[in-house]
Amino acid sequence: MRRTSVISRLETLVLATLACLLLALVAPLFIATRAVDEPFSGYSVLASPRDLHVITKPARLSVTPDLTLSRGVLYADGNAALGTPISRFVLDGPAFYLNASGLEAAAAGFESEVVGGEGAIAPLLDQFMSMGFDTLTIRRGTLYIMTADGPAETIADIQAEVSGSRKGQLSSKGSFLLRGQRLTFDANLVPPAEKQAGQQWLSKVTLKGPLIDASFDGSIDVAGDLKVSGHAELVTSSLRKIVRWFRVPVPLSEGLNAVGLKGQLNWARGTVAVEKAKVTVDGSEAAGTVAFAYGGEHPAIDGTLAFNTLELSPYYEALRSQSYVFDRHTWSWSAFDFSFPILSYFDADLRLSAASLSFKGNGVGRGAASIAVRSGKLIANIVELELPTGTASGRMTADVKEFPPATALHGKIDNFEPGPAMAMLTGVPMLSGRSLLKVELKTAGQTPAELLRELSGKVAIGMTEGGKLGLDVRAIRSGAETSPSASQLVKGATSIDALEARANVVDGRLVAEHVLARAGGLNISASGSANLLDHTLDLRLWVQPAPVADKSPSSTEGSAGLSLSGPWAEPAVRREQAAEPVAR
Repeated sequence: MRRTSVISRLETLVLATLACLLLALVAPLFIATRAVDEPFSGYSVLASPRDLHVITKPARLSVTPDLTLSRGVLYADGNAALGTPISRFVLDGPAFYLNASGLEAAAAGFESEVVGGEGAIAPLLDQFMSMGFDTLTIRRGTLYIMTADGPAETIADIQAEVSGSRKGQLSSKGSFLLRGQRLTFDANLVPPAEKQAGQQWLSKVTLKGPLIDASFDGSIDVAGDLKVSGHAELVTSSLRKIVRWFRVPVPLSEGLNAVGLKGQLNWARGTVAVEKAKVTVDGSEAAGTVAFAYGGEHPAIDGTLAFNTLELSPYYEALRSQSYVFDRHTWSWSAFDFSFPILSYFDADLRLSAASLSFKGNGVGRGAASIAVRSGKLIANIVELELPTGTASGRMTADVKEFPPATALHGKIDNFEPGPAMAMLTGVPMLSGRSLLKVELKTAGQTPAELLRELSGKVAIGMTEGGKLGLDVRAIRSGAETSPSASQLVKGATSIDALEARANVVDGRLVAEHVLARAGGLNISASGSANLLDHTLDLRLWVQPAPVADKSPSSTEGSAGLSLSGPWAEPAVRREQAAEPVAR
């Protein structure tokens, strides 16, 4: 994607808003001081040749910012040639060019000579450029925002009324079209006491549209690089719709919709920063700083936000509804799209924390994480995440530039309670008790099935303070010749003193490397594999007396074994001949 199209997506709303205000309010004031300060004398417009001027050559209205009037029809209710006072100008069908590249360009894109500064200027145009009027009406205007790489954005159908006062204060109101959305603005501008380079203009602006309601109260400094500073507030009912407005493909779903932001805004050198920010996201409130930069290869978001309470359920539902970009939705995880194309459209560096996390109204615990996105690569460091099943920490990476997208996870869960997870997978809490879970996994794919098929890595769990194994060891050790059924095996549970289990993950299969549980004087070991794709088992379970000091029982003394194969929920069970267990 070309850089210009990327730049035009996210930052243009801010740039376009300020550009329209500069167009309607600021730019004419930087040309010259008011030459005539006559009282208002009427609103009739005389269309005689002396009161009408067709602009055919570009006229530079301002150097900082670089604003040029390319064409239009200018007429007034007085006669500049005869010295008749003019109280109202009308500029019909104008085309303005704003050079936003920060480079000094002599009206880039124009073949004709730019007028202004030197040479003869038509009297009516000269009167207009010297602000010799009380009211200016702009009708059907168009503003082209230019960058060093060419056109970046077009603002159409500008309708504005600008009026001034004897003290130089200006007010303006009007509307414009940006990407099909009609935005209205109302602004007031107060000049500095002394018109010198570096002086700041005080301004108060409100902007409203179908998706946005914003206000600004501060100052604008146009000497050299454009600088804006002041208190700003912004409210939107759907941040997702705003992002889609700028053609970034995000799904319409819950999460990241209603957003409010207020704080001290500073805008300079292609970066908009809000300090001492108060942020509301989907009803959750946070404090911190937020910055948005649009001068690099991708728009970039930087922020540090601390939430008091963060409700996670909207984002869970948002994930469930993501299915192959934004035009399809599903409530089935089997069709979930893990390609996350939005990561290719922006960069980010976020530090998030919450004193209390909740899910569907149920308190979970605290959490803290840092998230970085660079050119389609995601790095998420989970410092702490309290869950009902334990406290998680770790690092997740994803690269959506690759196809299929590659993902890796390195992490651990302290004080892990495996019971709920085992019950969800097998229907039975096969293992319960606080433990330490470690994972090192990597995979590649776009759907859950693809991810499981390519999943590889290591999983380890250790339990040192005891727990329960959801198997009836007595049924395994029973002397009956017939094999117990799966339902008989899970009728009872066995208390265990400790557990050590390590497994390798190979192409979606969990292959036991070392599994050993201690229950009283018994050792319970296992070997074999479990298929995560089709939910089938191929396991061998062995129960034998634990060795004691100064005594080494034979490998078959008091040992018993079972093999389990088939579906997790109802595997086939067969007794194994007593032999030396595979597990060590």
